[in-house]
Amino acid sequence: MDDAMAGLDLWRLAVVADTRPEVKNLILSNHHWHTIEPKLSQTDSGKEFLESWREFMERHGHHCRAELELYNPRWAETPDYLLKLVRNYIAQIGKTDPVQNFADIAQERRQLEQQCRKKLANPVKRMIFNRLLARSQQGSIFRENVKSQVIKLVVALRKMLLELGGKLHDKGVLKNRDDIFFLRLEELESAVQGKADFDIHRVITARRAEYDKNKSIIPPHVVFGKFDPDKYVPESVDTDVETLTGLAVSPGVAAGRARVILRADGDQHVLAGEILIAPFTDPGWTPYFVTAAAVVMDQGGILSHGSIIAREYGIPAVVNVGAATKIIKTGQTLEVDGNRGIIRIIR
Repeated sequence: MDDAMAGLDLWRLAVVADTRPEVKNLILSNHHWHTIEPKLSQTDSGKEFLESWREFMERHGHHCRAELELYNPRWAETPDYLLKLVRNYIAQIGKTDPVQNFADIAQERRQLEQQCRKKLANPVKRMIFNRLLARSQQGSIFRENVKSQVIKLVVALRKMLLELGGKLHDKGVLKNRDDIFFLRLEELESAVQGKADFDIHRVITARRAEYDKNKSIIPPHVVFGKFDPDKYVPESVDTDVETLTGLAVSPGVAAGRARVILRADGDQHVLAGEILIAPFTDPGWTPYFVTAAAVVMDQGGILSHGSIIAREYGIPAVVNVGAATKIIKTGQTLEVDGNRGIIRIIR
């Protein structure tokens, strides 16, 4: 599965850097990627790492947080963000081995399949089992891979719009090239032709303000009629509860310190053995699963991205908890029961 491989491939990049002192020293420096990249190209070990880096970007660089949104920059456009993830991974090497864990889970899965087949003495039942198992496994992979290919088309469109935005910026039509994402198609056409009958800068400024305002709104689970964000009052949350319940989507029980992360493009990182607490996840969140001991999400279902990736990585997961990110604090010790869908705050 492309999404699951993204996290493991990023970990492999960290392992490559960790085994090459010259590369490791450059990666762990406080410099930005545009400074580090040319220095890497000066040594053989650096060139090998750059080749691996470029292969990663070619395969996974189209991902990002909320990747269906055209406005959001892709991993390939934000190398410093990935550089920080690699730095965190290097610090976790020796404390966890997600690549080996992934291989162990795959082997365990194959053994369980064989055990199920042996229990089905009836050849017809065994045939039905094999068929349903193959279809369910292939279906999950197909779902995620198709979405990944769709995102590549979205990225192609984003590149075209940014190119046009750059040209409009050069002409003074736009203040920033990404302003183009705040214009409608018909408005964009008139702006390109120099026939806009509206104040472009004023419209973009207003829409950016509306966009930023809407990002801070967490809507209710159910909306009746038209949702008015100006009149919406969020439901109160009992932050004193010690037990939370949700939907168990990946089996197992894990205990560890909580790491609450609200956005998958910031500076926070999940350390080895920590439990990721997130509002939701999509492919842009996959790197955080690599070092996590378990995952808890406010939203999600059994076939949502985070649930599938958690099962692929073999880590316990509970989703649809509701207000986990508001109740749980980073640093608290938790026990996550992915068999029953229960999260206990120990201390």
